[in-house]
Amino acid sequence: MKKVLFFMPDNPLKKNAGNRTRALSMLSYFKSRNFEIDFVSEYFTGRWNEADIKAFKQSGLADKTYVIKKKPSKKNILFYLLFYKLPNFFYQNKAWFFPLQFPELVTLRFKRAFNKILKNNEYDYIFINYASWATLVDNNQFTKKSVKIIDTHDFITAQLQRKVNIGKSFKEEIRRISLFDIALAISIEEQYIFSQFCNNRVALAPMMLDKPENLHSDAEKTFDLIYVASDNIHNQKAANWFFNDVYPLLPANLQICIIGQINEHLSIKAPNIITVNFAEDLSPYYQKAKVALCPMLSGTGTKIKVVEALSYGLPIVCNTRGIDGLINKTDNGCLVSDDPVEFGNNIMKLLTDESEYKKQVENALAAFNTNYEKERCYKNLDLIFGIV
Repeated sequence: MKKVLFFMPDNPLKKNAGNRTRALSMLSYFKSRNFEIDFVSEYFTGRWNEADIKAFKQSGLADKTYVIKKKPSKKNILFYLLFYKLPNFFYQNKAWFFPLQFPELVTLRFKRAFNKILKNNEYDYIFINYASWATLVDNNQFTKKSVKIIDTHDFITAQLQRKVNIGKSFKEEIRRISLFDIALAISIEEQYIFSQFCNNRVALAPMMLDKPENLHSDAEKTFDLIYVASDNIHNQKAANWFFNDVYPLLPANLQICIIGQINEHLSIKAPNIITVNFAEDLSPYYQKAKVALCPMLSGTGTKIKVVEALSYGLPIVCNTRGIDGLINKTDNGCLVSDDPVEFGNNIMKLLTDESEYKKQVENALAAFNTNYEKERCYKNLDLIFGIV
């Protein structure tokens, strides 16, 4: 039995963002292949509490669970300042005369606890999520002979391009990804970029989802449009664009279902709009919807909500950024436009033209089954992990 240390700073069971869904799918893969899994997370980043930790342990996703606090309590302020804040300042800013221009989220306290786990165990694989935590393995003797793997999730320099020196940030991001034996990229764009500059193997590992049950159920389509989104800044900007520039062009009787934390940032109220702040299971909503929306003006990487919609055979109306990461850029079930009028026209085309709708349903299902269906993706991961 192979053994993996799986580090993810967030709680994968909180399925309210694509990065958590991604981590959950990777954990499920390792479980399906009978890996022994030690799960490591960070208490504050993942917003863990004791109930969350208990629920994760009971989920059976890991054999051992370590939720580590990256900083001590502030109850003893002198201890906090002298033995955490000051040492950590010099640790995280060891190049403070020449700033890295790249997020460093590993604290000295956390790395010591992480190293203790490594020291007391033998792992075939060490799996780290995010380049911003990559220094957990940097010049680390305790990784021993483990194969080190990073799931990049995103192109961080692109996300931070207006806040950092792009050249310095990109150089540091490539250095960090190159610390690993294998880097997993969720999108073909990121695979291409990283493979051009990193000196390790960069493999494409797209988002993988189960094929929905009751896919062709006769559920009544009560929603014309479904829009699923978290509350990150990219979704906020895109939602404002849609409701300011596109929504006024649409018939007032279209039934729209909006799911996710994006609702906390929307002021629009109308009898034709149903809002759901959180849904444990999106399946009933997708089954009742005709068309999925993915307004997206910025951001990088594959949009998980696009892959989810494809899995249900839902045609998608999106901006150019909505198809980022998709392996097929055409004939994929998506109608794409950055123009508000054309965006609205694409919605109405799908809702009024039966032959066009059927064509895009078929394209969506084909794109999903070929590129993102779980068992097919598992076989590709088997090649990466040497499982015959």
